[in-house]
Amino acid sequence: MVKFIHAADLHMDRSFEGLINLDKQVQEKLLEANLKVLSNIIEEAIINDVDFILFAGDSFHQNRPSLKMQKHFFDQMQRLNEKNIHLYMIFGNHDYYQKERYWFTFPENVHLFVSEKVETKETITKAGETIAISGFSYQHRWISNDKVVEFPLRNSVDYHVGIYHGEVGEEKNGNYAPFQLSKMQEKGYDYWALGHIHVPMTLNEKGTINYPGAPQGHTQKEQSSKSVLLVELMPGECQTKSLEVAEIYWETVTISLRQTQTTQDVLQIIGKHLNEEIPKVTLLDIKVTNYHHLNQEVIERVQSGELLEYLMEILVSRSSNLLIWRISIKNEEFTNRVPLNVSHALVEQIIESYHISEDFHQILSEIYNHSDAVRLLHDFPDYQERTLNRAREILKQDFIFEEENV
Repeated sequence: MVKFIHAADLHMDRSFEGLINLDKQVQEKLLEANLKVLSNIIEEAIINDVDFILFAGDSFHQNRPSLKMQKHFFDQMQRLNEKNIHLYMIFGNHDYYQKERYWFTFPENVHLFVSEKVETKETITKAGETIAISGFSYQHRWISNDKVVEFPLRNSVDYHVGIYHGEVGEEKNGNYAPFQLSKMQEKGYDYWALGHIHVPMTLNEKGTINYPGAPQGHTQKEQSSKSVLLVELMPGECQTKSLEVAEIYWETVTISLRQTQTTQDVLQIIGKHLNEEIPKVTLLDIKVTNYHHLNQEVIERVQSGELLEYLMEILVSRSSNLLIWRISIKNEEFTNRVPLNVSHALVEQIIESYHISEDFHQILSEIYNHSDAVRLLHDFPDYQERTLNRAREILKQDFIFEEENV
């Protein structure tokens, strides 16, 4: 058995977006959060006694990471070195590799893929198992071609792993190494460690092709970005487990103002939802509903930010880890639709992947393998396109996507 951590999209030097008028003490907490996330990943690697770690691109948000950020990164790599744990790292579209950007020499236990040409590194675990790891790095902001075709077929090793920073899609129709899932599966690898999509996602039934999601969400849209994957490979078997490593959490709560009349009533009912005894910093987005009966003065205090400013001052004075970053009036047009914490862009990307006939036929293999069904489908040459369009309609009808839910 081989055991490793799969992480991607740390974006360690990225700011937390959409937050304004924050207290200096709060700003300092946020600045330290990214550093602590990396420390948490290293701690999990040590606790779980992994064979190695994979970083699947965009470890840094900029391709020119600060001196302070680089020093922290190398200090954490030294912690791994002391435990004889190695790290294999590719560079993505944000931190695309240029050697002159780095002031420090990477430690010996850090193995870099620095070329846009796919290369393979081999290693032997402490238990004597042979591992091949294939990957490439960005040297520019964009790669428009499918890099999977350049990966070798599975080597004669105990386990072969691919590291890939990119998106599902048609070649030349994307800027981030668009790939076809079917081609990736044809390589015969035991595991594909993906990066670029910040939402955790498994792309195949065996669970061997995964986006772990970003380990730290930097915007309200990334509420599910808080983990890395602990992967255990055995012959013909793959098990994964999410390990939470985030330092900052984003949460959304909807509060009805039906029973309120005055500003004091509003403060009281919101106060009941504020749990100050929480271990990690939580950025709370409050959406209020059932407000139409309130007088205009109360509503204006919500809309102007006056209520938000007052509550923030109270929480900061109590040194609470809970921070309210927004209070807004929820558009009740979406009452009968279920909130879905993903963006339209991600949904479109997933649907786009099924425009590839091979993948579409694979999902509906039972239909396409049935002779009577195939004869019927011949009468509907646009069946695939009509099915995908209908899927879009159902999603729009039944769900609220994150950019709508404000």
